[in-house]
Amino acid sequence: MSNWSTFTCENADFKVRSVPDNIVFNARRTALLDSEVFRDMFDMCDPGSPDADEPLDLHETSSELIALLRLLHDPPVAPKELPPITVYDSRRYDPATVIPLPLLLSLVFPLVDKYAIKEETINALKLHLHAHARTHALEVYAFATVNHNDMEWIASAASQYIQPLASYRFEEIKVIPNVIAYHKLVRLQDFRVKALRDLLLGEDIFPRGKHLNVAALLNPSSLDLPTCLLGYGACPTHRERTIASWDRQRKALMGRIETGNIRLTCIPFVRFPPFTFAKYHSMRKHSATDVAGEMGALTDTLSECKTCQKACIAAVEMLAYKCHRLPRRLDQLPNVY
Repeated sequence: MSNWSTFTCENADFKVRSVPDNIVFNARRTALLDSEVFRDMFDMCDPGSPDADEPLDLHETSSELIALLRLLHDPPVAPKELPPITVYDSRRYDPATVIPLPLLLSLVFPLVDKYAIKEETINALKLHLHAHARTHALEVYAFATVNHNDMEWIASAASQYIQPLASYRFEEIKVIPNVIAYHKLVRLQDFRVKALRDLLLGEDIFPRGKHLNVAALLNPSSLDLPTCLLGYGACPTHRERTIASWDRQRKALMGRIETGNIRLTCIPFVRFPPFTFAKYHSMRKHSATDVAGEMGALTDTLSECKTCQKACIAAVEMLAYKCHRLPRRLDQLPNVY
């Protein structure tokens, strides 16, 4: 990542001066033309006037002027994308290639707006802002909401990573710019709480009659009666105990969902070839707590019975798949909700 505290210019043919600090910097006219403000100024100036070789005075501090000149002479490129962990994973970026968020919000974007810098640079900076959505969701959401400039997609991307609003301190939550932006998050999180609750209540560890294939329905005599009565994949020996364990885990998790004591994000509980829980738990360490992941913790307690463990894996995988299909972002929220 570029050093935003220094600036040097080769083949300079122009000078600009920081009035507050009385420091002069060399620059190139061709680079300054990427700013609409400088273009208009050059159009109005007479190159042959006696003052043409004098530094242009700008009322910016030296640090602000360095950042401005870097934006114009060495425009930032998009941050480097990292390969996804799973097929469901959203875009991730190499942190070493991302402009720090405080620099983006307090210095870079204000300069871009003030000096009307070209669209290509703005688009690259939007990707840098988007790269912070996963780790600084609330700040990114607030900035993208108040700064229109086609940043709605960034606000939506950040909305999926925002924790339950009640978990934030007042000093944190007041960054949200207005009541409309706040209410959008309330609606999204309320929708997900209700949907996750319904999914959790509807997913049994031994589902009855939900996995019958077409051939079995056309030929009822082929149905396995114990499977229909006990549930798909049920273990006759441990069935009742396993169902009770599943229900206890589900009820405990339901309480956390209702009180907002669980993040409303979800990572997929996918089967790896061969499936390893070590791999899955390694993924969870880098993710927010999720509904399928919490139910998946029950799997380790069923290791004494491979049939029950297999059924638990299947149930959690199905739960994760259904959770992943739920709207997670503002732009996915149904209009009728």
